[in-house]
Amino acid sequence: MSIELKKALYNLSALADLGKEITSINAFHEKMQAVFYVITGTFLANKGAILFYDKSTNKLQTLTKKGFSADDLDRVSPADLKFLDKNRPCPVEDCPIPPVAGAQILVPLWVRAEFIGVLLLSGKMTALPYTPEELDLLNVIANQIAISLNNHSLFMDLTEKLEENRRLYTEMRHIYHGTLQAFAAAIDAKDSYTQNHSQRVAKYSAAIARELGWSDYDIEGVYVAGYLHDVGKLAIDNNLLNKATPFTPEELTEIQKHSTLSHNITAKVKFPWKNVEDMVWHHHERLDGHGYPEALADEALSDGVRIITLADSFDAMTSQRPYRKKMDVQSALSELKKCLYRQFDNKIMLAFCKVLEKEIKGELPEPEILPHLDKSSDLSVISSLLEGVIAELSTQ
Repeated sequence: MSIELKKALYNLSALADLGKEITSINAFHEKMQAVFYVITGTFLANKGAILFYDKSTNKLQTLTKKGFSADDLDRVSPADLKFLDKNRPCPVEDCPIPPVAGAQILVPLWVRAEFIGVLLLSGKMTALPYTPEELDLLNVIANQIAISLNNHSLFMDLTEKLEENRRLYTEMRHIYHGTLQAFAAAIDAKDSYTQNHSQRVAKYSAAIARELGWSDYDIEGVYVAGYLHDVGKLAIDNNLLNKATPFTPEELTEIQKHSTLSHNITAKVKFPWKNVEDMVWHHHERLDGHGYPEALADEALSDGVRIITLADSFDAMTSQRPYRKKMDVQSALSELKKCLYRQFDNKIMLAFCKVLEKEIKGELPEPEILPHLDKSSDLSVISSLLEGVIAELSTQ
């Protein structure tokens, strides 16, 4: 075996190693440049170029070149190259295509029936002709380059499709949440005293779940459940919802039907999140089993239910209602604390207090609870109360 051929085979080995890596989008052009230098160095060519076929424009794009001008390369037509033998080096004097100044070898690059691009090389700096062995080696190299370029093309196509799918998914989520907000607005519109209640419960619930370390996926699920927890009120008489005097036992029974009505509505929706209908159905249950509609207790109540129960109760207490005035934040927190273990979960209460404390201290970039509280609230008093509750619950 000649020294020249041994050198060529050695460089081919280096080329194969590079070929393993050039599907990486971040290093693609750098790796192709390295591949190109291996090729021109192997064959002692003072000019060369690798052109990539862009299917969208039906044109050849220059990936890397040396010695050839842009005008020279613009003369290379994909239509002419597609009639040449796949990956076989063709001396320009034997190619039925318009000549390219300075080019001596032209290699159309193919992967199966897919045209990928073209490799061009000038004559050798030694002025010696290309030997049959070197042309065979170029054929092997052309296959390697074609596969690498094709892999990169497939990778780029996949990346574009993923980006498009991500964009469509984001748009669908916006539409989905817009629909939820429309539902919530319809619910709140029926009761003039609960304007934006569903939105606040959704935000409070998501903030608590985030503090508990839930995944983004599960946080979105409890957020959606918070938005829809009162959707059954759409089927309750407006006059009853806005009644200013205490409810009769019969009226209270009618009002309490909204939980089951909410479940019946949401159960017909195929949510991507688990237990949305369960959280909606049981948000008026209590740990001691004295809630409704099913009088569930303790372990029968999921964390999602416990979160929405507390978020809903806190917002109800700090909002004006036709049958009572709203509580200040300190009184509402004291009421939640008084009802721990009977109505509210201590772990959920601790997370809620920690979130509110962080918001007051400015430690969270997007506050979800504080912006909805009474602007006249004394934050120093609230902070002191929160500090005591957190210290007490943290030791349990």
